[in-house]
Amino acid sequence: MATGRVVSSSTQTRLELLSRRTRATDQRGKDGAIMTPAERHATLVRELSAHSYRYYVLDDPIISDVEFDRLLKELIGLEASDPALATSESPSRRVGSPVRSGVAPVAHAQRMLSLDNTYSLDDLTEFHRRVLVGLPDGQTPTFCVEPKLDGASIEVVYDAGSLIQASTRGDGDTGEDVTHNVRTIAGVPLAVPHLGRITIRGEVLMYRKDFARLNSEREADGLDPFANPRNLAAGALRLLDPGEVARRPLRAFFYQLVEGPMLHKSHHESLEWLAELRIPTHRRHVVVDWADVGAAISNFDSVRADYPFETDGAVVKVDDYAQQGMLGSTSKYPKWAVAFKFQTERATTRIVDIRVQVGRTGTLTPVADLEPVELGGTTVSRASLHNADFIEALGARVGDQVFVEKAGEVIPQVVGVAVAARTHTAPEFRMPDRCPSCGMPVVRELYDAQRPELGTQAATRCTNASCPEQVIQRIFYFSRRFAMDIEHLGPVLVRELVESRMVTRVADLYRLDVSRLATLARMGDKSAANVFASIERSRSRSLDRLLCGLGIPHVGQVAARQLAEEAESLERLLGWSDAEIREHVGAIAGFGTKMVDSVAEFLSDPDQRSLLRELLELGVGTTQPRPNVVSEGPLQCKSFCITGVLSRKREDIAAEIRGAGGTVHDGLRKNTTYLLAGEKTGKAKLEGARKYGTSVISEADLRELLVSCV
Repeated sequence: MATGRVVSSSTQTRLELLSRRTRATDQRGKDGAIMTPAERHATLVRELSAHSYRYYVLDDPIISDVEFDRLLKELIGLEASDPALATSESPSRRVGSPVRSGVAPVAHAQRMLSLDNTYSLDDLTEFHRRVLVGLPDGQTPTFCVEPKLDGASIEVVYDAGSLIQASTRGDGDTGEDVTHNVRTIAGVPLAVPHLGRITIRGEVLMYRKDFARLNSEREADGLDPFANPRNLAAGALRLLDPGEVARRPLRAFFYQLVEGPMLHKSHHESLEWLAELRIPTHRRHVVVDWADVGAAISNFDSVRADYPFETDGAVVKVDDYAQQGMLGSTSKYPKWAVAFKFQTERATTRIVDIRVQVGRTGTLTPVADLEPVELGGTTVSRASLHNADFIEALGARVGDQVFVEKAGEVIPQVVGVAVAARTHTAPEFRMPDRCPSCGMPVVRELYDAQRPELGTQAATRCTNASCPEQVIQRIFYFSRRFAMDIEHLGPVLVRELVESRMVTRVADLYRLDVSRLATLARMGDKSAANVFASIERSRSRSLDRLLCGLGIPHVGQVAARQLAEEAESLERLLGWSDAEIREHVGAIAGFGTKMVDSVAEFLSDPDQRSLLRELLELGVGTTQPRPNVVSEGPLQCKSFCITGVLSRKREDIAAEIRGAGGTVHDGLRKNTTYLLAGEKTGKAKLEGARKYGTSVISEADLRELLVSCV
């Protein structure tokens, strides 16, 4: 059972007394006779499944964690004595199966479509008009309104009463097999009281309280906190180790019956039937006439902060199945449903202080320390103020009352100041003349012209490459998953390494040993060994990861791969003369003048060349695997920029595009053919696509291109 169960003290006492009285008799059946091991096992399976349902679905536990664990331990003991009792439906099987070596594709019998989104009542009225036009004259539909769950989509299949398969959405037609992982989610029943085949769809998510607890534990361990519950749930669902998934406090709620008995005429009847089978649903739907849809949505919006999970909108569905069939679907969306997205939540708080942080490139960023305030289910206590020009335009001062929103439902940002409420005389904020980390003078530089979304604002920058804070941020960046992928090297540990002078540049990481690491505060022998092993594993990373981790300006993951493939090895890269650098780099497709200048400047810098030579001698990132060159394919002569939250890793999607003859850009360019946009795509990218005439496509569109393009 998950930790954190809350039972009142009086209830706890009652439960413990009841437990002591019944413990002596719980081995007997209804007739008073001692149960056989098989009978006792069946009883325990029923009891533990019922208690899991009350805890994970109803949030109404009637036994304590101690009592649940006692019953589970007894069950495991019976199965150890007689392995034949350990069926796939046993609650003991939730602890996780062996690590899988790969992920199998699963074809969906019916395509998993997305929902069309709307943000205004006018758009909602247009949806209603299209529904009426699509139905025979005289038919008046009713609508089921329910919360839009903000999680990772799954499809689960039961047959003959047992859970036999679970898969992700994938591209809509084909998902990934995550059966072993979904079996570890405590609220998902392993068996249901229905012997026919049923297919259901829902969302895997995480409660806000569990997300907050998990992040607190990570920060205490010196690890980065997760960005949001949705990304965490989606990432956990796709882990290859079900044992690790089982340690994540995931939940699942189902909202659609895709295949099952023809018992119901409407969507809401199916939801109620699923609940009778003890399959978790959100239990928050209402069925109304069109005149009451707006009020239902408003009600969901007003109470969503009280929900234990994140929700960013309400889904409106035509309730009658026959009418859904008449309306049909487009290639992307069902015509009988629409998602109404809520406006971004806003909270009011006060600026306690404005601190200035130094990034890996020397950029100084002001950050507002806020009086803690609840926003979107999390406590917000700080927000970026971006730069001096932003603060000046905002007019923010220490002590001001400000309005805070979450950009893309994730990142807190200050969007306004209640100037009229100002009663204090705090001075206007001014960026420091000297770096708060090293004390060296700072300069103001215009932002990169290739990022028009930043306008003409200027960045304040520390130009001292040896600035301690820059060193810390550069080393942490080097260790990130998309670069050298050094596990256990979180920001707290990196800071300790730099402040202790054990590490002053990335090459120093590869001179550490277990004994030196063990001298750090709160670093035991086992932890030191884990860190050392992670660093050693990173030696064999490919050259493109090394170049990405070094943070060459204007060179991201894709450009680093292109540069590494051109060079083939670190030794060859270091052997280029200045003229050869420009010749080779200038020949790389998509590298403009600014990128060529940046790479040439980096490779010609004596300090950077010295660092690269050290890394070569240490055997770090020295070679690049030969690429599979594709001279033809359905995406030949087409280029892509990938952005947003997607169903798969960006590297995997990029590899698929390149394998079909296409090219992938790090950023949006004038000649980019397609912007592959996932969820939560930024406005700047979409505006850039409109400016350049770049087509915006989804993952489903990409799949169609792969099949249909010539």
